[in-house]
Amino acid sequence: MFKVIFLFFIGAIAQLHAAIVETNASPQSVLSTPQNLSLNSFGQWVIGWGTGAEGARQRLDNIQREDVIIIKQKGATLDMIVAWQQYYEQEAQNNLNNPTARYRARLMKKIAELW
Repeated sequence: MFKVIFLFFIGAIAQLHAAIVETNASPQSVLSTPQNLSLNSFGQWVIGWGTGAEGARQRLDNIQREDVIIIKQKGATLDMIVAWQQYYEQEAQNNLNNPTARYRARLMKKIAELW
Protein backbone atom coordinates (compact mmCIF):
# COMPACT_ATOMS: atom_id res chain seq x y z
CA MET A 1 0.00 0.00 0.00
CA PHE A 2 2.80 2.41 0.92
CA LYS A 3 4.51 1.76 -2.44
CA VAL A 4 1.31 2.61 -4.34
CA ILE A 5 0.84 5.88 -2.45
CA PHE A 6 4.53 6.73 -2.89
CA LEU A 7 4.39 6.10 -6.65
CA PHE A 8 1.20 8.13 -6.93
CA PHE A 9 2.87 11.01 -5.07
CA ILE A 10 5.96 10.85 -7.32
CA GLY A 11 3.75 10.85 -10.42
CA ALA A 12 1.80 13.87 -9.19
CA ILE A 13 5.00 15.79 -8.49
CA ALA A 14 6.36 14.95 -11.95
CA GLN A 15 3.17 16.26 -13.61
CA LEU A 16 3.24 19.41 -11.51
CA HIS A 17 6.88 20.02 -12.43
CA ALA A 18 6.10 19.53 -16.13
CA ALA A 19 3.26 22.05 -15.90
CA ILE A 20 5.52 24.59 -14.20
CA VAL A 21 8.30 24.11 -16.76
CA GLU A 22 5.81 24.47 -19.62
CA THR A 23 4.35 27.65 -18.12
CA ASN A 24 7.78 29.23 -17.66
CA ALA A 25 9.02 28.27 -21.12
CA SER A 26 9.66 31.13 -23.48
CA PRO A 27 7.71 30.95 -26.74
CA GLN A 28 10.92 30.63 -28.71
CA SER A 29 11.96 27.53 -26.80
CA VAL A 30 8.80 25.88 -28.12
CA LEU A 31 8.30 27.61 -31.49
CA SER A 32 10.83 27.92 -34.26
CA THR A 33 12.09 30.88 -36.25
CA PRO A 34 14.25 30.97 -39.40
CA GLN A 35 17.90 30.27 -38.54
CA ASN A 36 16.84 30.23 -34.86
CA LEU A 37 16.54 34.01 -34.84
CA SER A 38 15.52 35.67 -31.62
CA LEU A 39 11.83 36.56 -31.40
CA ASN A 40 12.75 40.23 -31.72
CA SER A 41 14.78 39.63 -34.89
CA PHE A 42 12.12 37.35 -36.32
CA GLY A 43 9.40 39.95 -35.73
CA GLN A 44 11.37 42.97 -36.86
CA TRP A 45 13.45 41.57 -39.72
CA VAL A 46 11.37 38.69 -41.10
CA ILE A 47 7.77 39.69 -40.38
CA GLY A 48 8.35 43.44 -40.16
CA TRP A 49 5.82 44.08 -37.41
CA GLY A 50 7.51 47.11 -35.90
CA THR A 51 7.28 47.78 -32.19
CA GLY A 52 4.31 47.07 -29.95
CA ALA A 53 0.64 47.02 -30.84
CA GLU A 54 0.88 50.02 -33.16
CA GLY A 55 3.70 48.51 -35.18
CA ALA A 56 1.82 45.22 -35.56
CA ARG A 57 -1.39 47.06 -36.51
CA GLN A 58 0.40 49.10 -39.18
CA ARG A 59 1.99 45.99 -40.66
CA LEU A 60 -1.39 44.23 -40.62
CA ASP A 61 -2.98 47.14 -42.48
CA ASN A 62 -0.25 47.21 -45.13
CA ILE A 63 0.90 43.63 -45.68
CA GLN A 64 0.76 42.49 -49.31
CA ARG A 65 1.39 39.23 -51.17
CA GLU A 66 4.78 40.65 -52.26
CA ASP A 67 5.73 41.03 -48.60
CA VAL A 68 4.89 37.38 -48.00
CA ILE A 69 7.24 36.39 -50.81
CA ILE A 70 10.03 38.23 -48.99
CA ILE A 71 9.05 36.59 -45.69
CA LYS A 72 9.39 33.20 -47.43
CA GLN A 73 12.79 34.20 -48.87
CA LYS A 74 13.98 35.05 -45.36
CA GLY A 75 13.33 31.45 -44.33
CA ALA A 76 9.89 31.47 -42.73
CA THR A 77 7.63 28.52 -43.41
CA LEU A 78 3.86 28.32 -43.34
CA ASP A 79 4.13 25.98 -40.35
CA MET A 80 6.08 28.65 -38.45
CA ILE A 81 3.54 31.33 -39.31
CA VAL A 82 0.60 29.16 -38.22
CA ALA A 83 2.35 28.14 -34.98
CA TRP A 84 3.09 31.76 -34.09
CA GLN A 85 -0.48 32.75 -35.00
CA GLN A 86 -1.80 30.13 -32.59
CA TYR A 87 0.65 31.25 -29.91
CA TYR A 88 -0.44 34.89 -30.17
CA GLU A 89 -4.12 33.95 -30.28
CA GLN A 90 -3.62 32.07 -27.01
CA GLU A 91 -1.73 35.03 -25.54
CA ALA A 92 -4.53 37.40 -26.55
CA GLN A 93 -7.10 35.14 -24.87
CA ASN A 94 -5.03 34.76 -21.72
CA ASN A 95 -4.43 38.49 -21.39
CA LEU A 96 -7.23 40.62 -22.75
CA ASN A 97 -5.16 43.73 -21.98
CA ASN A 98 -2.47 42.74 -24.49
CA PRO A 99 -3.33 44.44 -27.79
CA THR A 100 0.08 43.55 -29.23
CA ALA A 101 -0.71 39.83 -29.10
CA ARG A 102 -4.11 40.44 -30.69
CA TYR A 103 -2.62 42.37 -33.63
CA ARG A 104 0.24 39.93 -34.08
CA ALA A 105 -2.20 37.01 -34.19
CA ARG A 106 -4.25 38.80 -36.85
CA LEU A 107 -1.10 39.66 -38.79
CA MET A 108 0.11 36.06 -38.77
CA LYS A 109 -3.33 34.91 -39.89
CA LYS A 110 -3.27 37.35 -42.79
CA ILE A 111 0.22 36.22 -43.77
CA ALA A 112 -1.01 32.60 -43.78
CA GLU A 113 -3.97 33.63 -45.96
CA LEU A 114 -1.63 35.36 -48.43
CA TRP A 115 0.78 32.42 -48.43
